[in-house]
Amino acid sequence: MRKQMTLWMVLISIIVLLSILPVRIFAGQIEIVRDSWGVAHIYADNDSELFFGAGYATAGDRTFQMELSRRKVAGTLSEIYGKDLLESDKLMRTLGLYKHAQELPDVQNPFSGLVASASHLSVRDWYPYSLTIGTGETGHNPRSIRLYEPLDDQNEFTFESFSEIHRDNVSAIARDFLSLAGILSEKNLLSQNSTRLLNALSDWDYRLLKNSRAADVAETVVREMHRSPRPNTVTALVASKYGGCHSGNIFLLRSALEEFERTQKLPEEEELAVWVNQLLEASAGSLREAVSQVRKVVMVYQTNLEGLPSIYPDANRKAPDLVTTSGNTIWLQLGNSYTQIVDLSNIDKCRAFLTPGASEDPRSPHFFDQVELWVTGETRPASLSREEVMKYVESIETLFSPINKTMRQSGSD
Repeated sequence: MRKQMTLWMVLISIIVLLSILPVRIFAGQIEIVRDSWGVAHIYADNDSELFFGAGYATAGDRTFQMELSRRKVAGTLSEIYGKDLLESDKLMRTLGLYKHAQELPDVQNPFSGLVASASHLSVRDWYPYSLTIGTGETGHNPRSIRLYEPLDDQNEFTFESFSEIHRDNVSAIARDFLSLAGILSEKNLLSQNSTRLLNALSDWDYRLLKNSRAADVAETVVREMHRSPRPNTVTALVASKYGGCHSGNIFLLRSALEEFERTQKLPEEEELAVWVNQLLEASAGSLREAVSQVRKVVMVYQTNLEGLPSIYPDANRKAPDLVTTSGNTIWLQLGNSYTQIVDLSNIDKCRAFLTPGASEDPRSPHFFDQVELWVTGETRPASLSREEVMKYVESIETLFSPINKTMRQSGSD
């Protein structure tokens, strides 16, 4: 009896250990470790098994999305949405895309019958291209010009500096425009209406905040700027020299302010005065009565490019009131926008957040659990090494690989 009890105790101990320890005992097992935020970390012996695990984990969070994509190509959306989608379904069935999609795995990879891809650059490898702030071929945009400023005098790019930039909501283009307008005002080159609007911005701190009349005025000015200067108006000289839209505006403002700092004179002063007056007076006529507000946003379940209605209205999520009217910060995300800060010197110092949560399953505790991070502009740990991941483990699921031995050997080559 004592031996039997001892045997049972040993067996129970083994079962408990296997359930809590992150150890893969058998070859051909796929392990899905979910952390405290519901993010799946997948471990396997080869690429084929990793891809299978990734597909399995994705289905757990996004089955509905995969189903809608399948139905769209198969021409069966009208079974869910009704007759309004019949014409789309007819087109898809006529094109026969679904049949080709079904055949693709065996055509592309006849040996395994799988379609999978991933970055070929391993974790811990150095990225081969220089990382810089892109401005596009036509120059700066209102956000990129601001990104340079906090980093201009720094010798290194730290996590703290990234976080600051990511939450920054200063409008550099509006600030520089107001600096130019202030110089022209001191020279008595602005109209009364322009001066009146300029005075409304005298105490503004250049941040785009809700419930701020000054921020509302500034955003109106920036919107008007995007349509100027034009080559077929009295600002033709300015337009021909600096270009139009935001990239031209930024080039104009930087050039004029740098010239003034150097010589105390503005280039093309008369033309610049005409341009600034036009913008301020047009902005005054475009101002809304109400103070700037962050509009209410409802994230439809599931939002899609086709604009289809919600498939489950009870799961529609109302975004909380955020703190800025600027769409260039993590404080204002209109949907599932993923942010990750990667420390190339230590992958376990990575940070991330996914608005509003990692799972798209309304029954999941991770459906809406990162909203607090979203509202405060903060991030969560996003460690990449297995050792660090296990510090935040919430669940471990083990799958037996459907990949046969020959295919496993091929996947590891």
